[in-house]
Amino acid sequence: MADNDQTIMTSRGAEGLTGAPSPEPPKKGRNPLLIIGGVGCLLLLCALLAVGGAYFLVRDQVNEIMAGLPGSDGTFPTEVTVVEEPTATPIAAVVETPTEAPTATPAPTDTPTPAVPAISSVTFATGVTGDNQPVNPGTEFEGDVTEVHAIFEYSGFSPETTWERVWYLDGEEMLRSSETWSGDSAGVFDYFVNAGGDPLSPGEWTLELYVDGELLATDSFTIVGDTAAVADASASATPTPESAAATDTPTPTVEASPTVAPTPRPVAKTYKLAYTKWDGGKHLLYIGDTNGGSEQYILGRAAGPSWTPDGGTIFFFGEEGIDRQVLPDGREFVFDGVSNGIVAIDMSPVPTTVEQVQLYQGNDWKFGTARWANVSPDGKMVAFDAKPSGSYRIYFLGTNDNQQYRFELLGEQGDWSPDSQKFVYRSGRDGKTGIWASNRDDSGHVQLTSGGNDSFPAWSPDGKTIVFHREDGGNVDLYAMNADGSNVRRLTDAPGPDTLPEFTPSGEIIFRSARSGNWGIWKMNIDGSNQKEIIPNAGVGPDWSGSRMSVLP
Repeated sequence: MADNDQTIMTSRGAEGLTGAPSPEPPKKGRNPLLIIGGVGCLLLLCALLAVGGAYFLVRDQVNEIMAGLPGSDGTFPTEVTVVEEPTATPIAAVVETPTEAPTATPAPTDTPTPAVPAISSVTFATGVTGDNQPVNPGTEFEGDVTEVHAIFEYSGFSPETTWERVWYLDGEEMLRSSETWSGDSAGVFDYFVNAGGDPLSPGEWTLELYVDGELLATDSFTIVGDTAAVADASASATPTPESAAATDTPTPTVEASPTVAPTPRPVAKTYKLAYTKWDGGKHLLYIGDTNGGSEQYILGRAAGPSWTPDGGTIFFFGEEGIDRQVLPDGREFVFDGVSNGIVAIDMSPVPTTVEQVQLYQGNDWKFGTARWANVSPDGKMVAFDAKPSGSYRIYFLGTNDNQQYRFELLGEQGDWSPDSQKFVYRSGRDGKTGIWASNRDDSGHVQLTSGGNDSFPAWSPDGKTIVFHREDGGNVDLYAMNADGSNVRRLTDAPGPDTLPEFTPSGEIIFRSARSGNWGIWKMNIDGSNQKEIIPNAGVGPDWSGSRMSVLP
């Protein structure tokens, strides 16, 4: 019984147990109780007979009455079911330890049917816009055509999908390539064929697209060239030994085609972009995307930002006054203990007002002469340049344990290799100015260019290409080279400087340009095609290093 249960006894019950006198024994003779009992039984029997008769009499009358009622079967119920209300039984408040319920065997579910790969018909065009719309589409092109795009929609693709492309010129196979799919499961694909900048050969070009060995799409286009030029080329062309051995019958020789090198290029994804705008006195930190949308102001006096790979933090150089932020209504917000130097800002969640901003700064991060930050692809280190005395040097911090590494690189600017083991940077070490690459521990130095003004190198995600700016003929443009310094080629050639390149994970280049008369942020393909402004009026400060950008991996 619970503690609050009580047993209640009335005073009347207690008296009945203790105060009643004992009865006297009965006298001998006739028992008056027996006489009374007999008379009672007789009266009871008479009463029952009277009630029974009345019942049968009344029942017949009631049945006659009910027979006239609608919906009645004319009978009187002889049995009555009594529904008893349950009585509430008080339950003591007991805390039970839950027991494990038996594990239910899950009901069998239908296995979803995997999507079947599909490819639409192919649209051929001589160009494509930034939003992947064909430029000059058709099936017949005239003149010197150096590149043709094949644009198609696809669906049902997966990382297990193997897709193959086969090009034919006038029925002769020119190129066959196959690889595992690495893009989205569905979308639009821009695949193009070129001849390294030379005109494509005249004739009928046919593209076949296979997925897992099955032909899903095939389409053709024709290049109509100069007939006389083709005839001249045919007369001077020499058949290869293989073609001469194939048949003894001389056959007409067509124009020798340059090596075709189609480059697959998936439609660019949209990535988060951290960048700054110079307002005439300080850098203002923003985040947006690589399509130029969703711009959001974050903080003032923040230069050269860099995302961590997980997107949870942005490192940047905090300019003088970073600890005091003025709100739009004129109020001043103070960050105690933060000063100019390398600073980290929490971006999870993204702050929508200055009051929500959380800043962090290690004791060894307060390099007042720094200009930018660059987080390694593995997220373990932050590189930055500064010149405490003399010339600029590149330093390294740990992101997790506030560790400052002892080694440093003699140089400035720069970017990480994709494996986070090397760094490419501008330097004049050993008396030779240009772009250099070194291991992050300041070993293995290699000079890649000897241009005295080559600056702001950026390493591509696949590790094969380095893009940098170079001044030539009074103009600053972007150039690309192989990671070993070979095959230098020009990417931009516009009035006004093009500088500060940054790669997206899919291989596009984001850069700053003043070609329109005002600084803006632009993007283009890795080969320099499809140059397009995405963010106008994005000012660059007097020291361009502070306007370095960062794309979230």
